[in-house]
Amino acid sequence: MARRMTPAQARAAIRQAQQKQKRAVDNYNRQVREFNRKQAAAVNEYNRQVRAHNARVRANRARLQSELRRLNSTQTSRRTVYVTYSASVRTLASQFETLSDAAESRSMSQASLDLIELAEAEAANSVGVINALDSEESGEGDEPSLRAPSLDAELGQFSPDLLLRWKGAVFALNPANPDAARHFCTSAREILTMIIQGAAPDAAVLEADPECQRTEQGTPTRRAKVRFLLARKGTVEPEIEDFVEGDLENIVELFKTFNDGTHGAAGRYTVTQLVAIRNRVESAIVFLHRLAA
Repeated sequence: MARRMTPAQARAAIRQAQQKQKRAVDNYNRQVREFNRKQAAAVNEYNRQVRAHNARVRANRARLQSELRRLNSTQTSRRTVYVTYSASVRTLASQFETLSDAAESRSMSQASLDLIELAEAEAANSVGVINALDSEESGEGDEPSLRAPSLDAELGQFSPDLLLRWKGAVFALNPANPDAARHFCTSAREILTMIIQGAAPDAAVLEADPECQRTEQGTPTRRAKVRFLLARKGTVEPEIEDFVEGDLENIVELFKTFNDGTHGAAGRYTVTQLVAIRNRVESAIVFLHRLAA
């Protein structure tokens, strides 16, 4: 039996129903506004990232083209001293062009595009080193930025020992030190090797691909490790694999250049040259960290 209500009770019930409905509408509208706010913020952030990415790409491309023009227009007697490294630099630049063409001709994952952005900076830095070595600037004196701390986040992720090795390598960079570059590159080479070995242990690489390329000792080659790291990131582009392997080979050639003999007055390097060397190796560590992380 329905409960009988007085007129006052009926009006109160109607008001309660209206208030409940209003609260529901207000809550819905609030949720819509919050959704729209978050969506607008997400779109704005995406657009900001796209603009930042495009700006970096333009800057990297402009720098690469500028360094290549400088390399092609400069003819010095010292170029013969760096003939092997110069050839490696040109090979890496050519590999990047192939990679860039591939990225424009087909769709690639975001992970691949991120690596390509860094790859362009790698190519530019490699050309920058040979141009700095060919520079006639005396560059005498010390430069605080040579030994400024860096790579804490990247190397700290792997081990404190790697970070200490990097700090020691940077500390050795001094224009007054005839062995500055060799000390720096010896430590830097160990760091790159340890990152690769730590991120791609032999057992893990062999488990993932028992038929991978192997050294004469039966262990996975560096290229096999690079392929393992790329596959783990979901990147299977052969042009990226070629570039990464070429980039590491370019660094090896750079280290060989510094170990083959003395350079400049009493074997010293100028500030300009040491800055270029540090930038080249530092960018390679960042590139490898992004690949291995």
